[in-house]
Amino acid sequence: MFSKKEYVYAVYTEKSFTKAANKLYISQPCLSAAIKKVEEEIGMPLFERRYSDLRLTEAGKNYIETAERIMALEAEFENRVHNIANLEYGSIVLGGSNYVCSHILPKIVGAFTKRYPKIETDIVETSSVELEKKLLDESVDVIIDSFDSENDRFEYLPLVRETILLAVPMGNSSNKGLEKYSVLPSDIYEGKADLDGLCEIPVDRFKEEKFILLKNGNSMYRHARSAFESCDFTPDVIFRLDQLLTSFSLADAGNGVCFVTDTLFRYHRFNDNVRLYRIKNSGERMLYTAKKKNKYISSAIKAFDGVASETIK
Repeated sequence: MFSKKEYVYAVYTEKSFTKAANKLYISQPCLSAAIKKVEEEIGMPLFERRYSDLRLTEAGKNYIETAERIMALEAEFENRVHNIANLEYGSIVLGGSNYVCSHILPKIVGAFTKRYPKIETDIVETSSVELEKKLLDESVDVIIDSFDSENDRFEYLPLVRETILLAVPMGNSSNKGLEKYSVLPSDIYEGKADLDGLCEIPVDRFKEEKFILLKNGNSMYRHARSAFESCDFTPDVIFRLDQLLTSFSLADAGNGVCFVTDTLFRYHRFNDNVRLYRIKNSGERMLYTAKKKNKYISSAIKAFDGVASETIK
């Protein structure tokens, strides 16, 4: 009964069989016959023909509402097919923490926009908790983050394995005698650091230091706590912060020691103001891209996943 919906819709919008027939480039008798056939299938009239201006019956109003929804779905399907075929237009909203948005996303987005210049890209920067909420309510399409636990409503794609390191200001006495167990930020940036071969040190070797930690609920806090518990060590904590980049900025300025990841130094050159150590039982973490399950994944989003993997690896 909706195979002739364009005919019914034309009569509805033009308020005239004659005008609708002209618009559709068919004869008026042919159009009238098509409308009559639809009405026979439904079992009731769509238009009240006794008025000078054509009006919809109650059945006609419901038919038009349904037809509009069908046409909207058809248009969406056509857009999806066009999107799949050409990637000539579209948009993508990305989410990340301050650390991700400052040091990882710029490199990926640069490569993505160069390859797909017609795709509009927006970035949302907020906490991990807020990022997951925004992914669920579909205000962002993709987030990049580490995750303490998996949400069964998300689809994850591993992006890069990160090594957890302790940043200790260069002038601190704790460095004495441990220099050979450390690397510098420039070593990582220039690709000269062998982190897998770097000897791990118990965190209590730095018991005289003041620690800058991220707050409970952040994955970096979990890694730090694991290192502390393995040595039965209670650190002297001077700051508890929300952002990894802020904690490193404080350590880089000599205000204490903090846990960071090697990725922080891979895409941005820092001065060698700290020594970086691998700490026993602090472990590693994986950075993922995450998308909401059971949501239409556009070609732009799929393309972003591919560019992200290529760029980071």
